[in-house]
Amino acid sequence: MDFQTANQKVHKVEDQWHFPHLAAHGFVALTKEAVGFVRNYHYEKDGLKITCVTGVSGDYWSCSELASSGYWADLEPFLKGLA
Repeated sequence: MDFQTANQKVHKVEDQWHFPHLAAHGFVALTKEAVGFVRNYHYEKDGLKITCVTGVSGDYWSCSELASSGYWADLEPFLKGLA
């Protein structure tokens, strides 16, 4: 498979590292699938929005409403702090 073809691969949200964490805390995935090496996935719960970026550039998340962000290891502690 060449580079261009590989960059067209579709990635379902359920297969991403962030999905089980956010779903367990009641967030709904607004992005059901994304294409490419670097992908954005959007979630929402009660007006609070979280964006997760995953792929070759690193795995991180952000929540602009609460001015918070971090890498994958920071997501679960952030979600627990919301409860």
